[in-house]
Amino acid sequence: MKNPAIPRAIPLTTGCNQLINWGISFYMPGTFARAIAADTGWSSVQIYSGLTLAMLVMAALSPFVARLLARAGGQRVVMTGSLLLAISCLLMAESHSLIAWYSAWVLTGIGMRLALYDALFAALVNLYGQQARRTISRVTLAGGLASVVFWPLGEALLTRMSWRDALLVYALFGLLSAALTLSLPNQTRPVVNKPAVSGGGQDRRNGWLYAAFIALITFVSNGTSTHLPEFIASVGLPVAVGMLWGIGQTGARFLEVIAGAGLTPLCLTLLTALAMPVCFLLGLSSLLWLWSAAGFVLGYGTINGLVTIVKATLPLQLFAPEEYARRTGVLLIPAQLMAAASPLAYAWLNRALGVMGAMWISWGLTLAIAGLAVAIVKSQAVRDGEGIPALSD
Repeated sequence: MKNPAIPRAIPLTTGCNQLINWGISFYMPGTFARAIAADTGWSSVQIYSGLTLAMLVMAALSPFVARLLARAGGQRVVMTGSLLLAISCLLMAESHSLIAWYSAWVLTGIGMRLALYDALFAALVNLYGQQARRTISRVTLAGGLASVVFWPLGEALLTRMSWRDALLVYALFGLLSAALTLSLPNQTRPVVNKPAVSGGGQDRRNGWLYAAFIALITFVSNGTSTHLPEFIASVGLPVAVGMLWGIGQTGARFLEVIAGAGLTPLCLTLLTALAMPVCFLLGLSSLLWLWSAAGFVLGYGTINGLVTIVKATLPLQLFAPEEYARRTGVLLIPAQLMAAASPLAYAWLNRALGVMGAMWISWGLTLAIAGLAVAIVKSQAVRDGEGIPALSD
């Protein structure tokens, strides 16, 4: 059955939906944590543990999302998640104890799993098959502005009001985000109990490699981005330098959209992974040259932007489109567990080893990430009966 054409409005509306959803959930603690700590007396570890809890909830829900998308349709799922994020902001604003704070983050975790990239991309692939790849790239182009918009916005709000009132403003953004999902068709599909025919052992190998690669890259990426303001402050630069992160994300995604089919997911995976160790060496050299810190923020923002596209589009090359939601729902569980551990782990690393000590750990992990990327490309090349792909094919 031929997939329908993708309406032109969908990349814009769903991209803005993702911009808001990421800004009011994942990126929120990076801006508000200090104000929350000053007001409540909670430690940074206690505050960031809420995000960790949300990531654990995401992992627990992950196996059920494919079936939920099939039964309820993408529009209802993403809209529900967006509304839950708005409600959780209201609950956080009224939290005066850690129990209330963590309870709000449990709801946030449900909303994040239903309303962030993974669920939206699975919904788009369910609707449009292989055509969804270009739309996914365009959605990430808009969604990548989340830090550019919400880090400065959060700082501006905190100069005019308390963090509790600022979260009420974030809740209003959540309502707007939910309204934007009305542009998404709410097509449902019959629930398939038996998986599609796959490539047997080679598919399983690709699945394990993909799961390990995304899990490790998620740990480094989430840990780095949530604590990026701390790195910037440690080298004596203003927090506004963090805008380079979002600029790098958006610029990289824009170039990927322009490249189109000329840059395959496998090639993008290899280029992104090999660039990571180089970028972290740049960050480590910021103790000698201050400009290196700004270069690291921009460079790793660029890498982080491409990672999102790799995570979403690589399964389209490794597996059949009809298996996308089911396979990613399972294979992304390790990544979501690592995402849950990373904010707390990096908070501990920064305190125990210092920001630069944590960066040395990250650099070592990027070497393993690069090795896994090479293994994925070689594994798929064996399956396709080809050599290592060129940068365009």
